[in-house]
Amino acid sequence: MHFIAAQASLLAAELEARGFLAGIGKTILIVIIILVALGGLIGFSVARRFGQRR
Repeated sequence: MHFIAAQASLLAAELEARGFLAGIGKTILIVIIILVALGGLIGFSVARRFGQRR
């Protein structure tokens, strides 16, 4: 979970360093990190739930 969020923040920092996100701002960067973290959390909980049924 934390690994996914760290990976997303590293990717965003790399893109920002290249000037890709420089004009957009920090808000979209934060939204992307939150979405990736939520996606990882949802995927992990769903996988655990299906794993318990079997």
